[in-house]
Amino acid sequence: MQVILSILAALVTSTAASPVHPLTVVSSRHLGRESCPKGGKLPPNYVAPTLMVPVSANLPDVAFGSTKKPLITPNNFCTIFNLVVPPSAPGDTCTLEFLFPDYEETSSPYLYQGGGHFTFTGYAFGSGATKETTYNHQPPPGPSPPHPPAVLRPGNAYIVNVGGCGAEPPNSLEVSGMLCSPDTAFSYLQTEGDELGCPIGFFVAIS
Repeated sequence: MQVILSILAALVTSTAASPVHPLTVVSSRHLGRESCPKGGKLPPNYVAPTLMVPVSANLPDVAFGSTKKPLITPNNFCTIFNLVVPPSAPGDTCTLEFLFPDYEETSSPYLYQGGGHFTFTGYAFGSGATKETTYNHQPPPGPSPPHPPAVLRPGNAYIVNVGGCGAEPPNSLEVSGMLCSPDTAFSYLQTEGDELGCPIGFFVAIS
């Protein structure tokens, strides 16, 4: 259970109680048209975010509600991602991935400008953002171990963490974390893909 949430336990800017840690990348691979899921669609063992909520360091008490377009700007806007891992059989593995196809490989429009450095702040197991969450009122902090800095660039798929799923029947497990950047403006439409292109965004793959 602890391993799965150190998955999302590294995504970004923080409150005073939760230090900033660079985003962890375990491994990466090129994500070209030939390596997209068949038909552009992710298989059913992939879990997409259930809620995405932007927060702003410059407007720390403003609740922006839920969004389908995560927004990250240098030292200001961050986005919190909630994912719910369903009950899993013993031995199942959860892999947190960020799928980041190039412009011509996805039908989802996105903006990406800057150095590509990101950080990740994890929240306590079983907690997550709500539509009322603000920068000054984030979920309780969770494990966010420090790791070397990572750069996310278009045209790649990144594995952020791998571990036991930890969600045993009949319980599901909510994992949550915040993605920020000191130097990059990034906004995209989270999508599970279609016949026109690759999916883009955070997903948990269960295997």
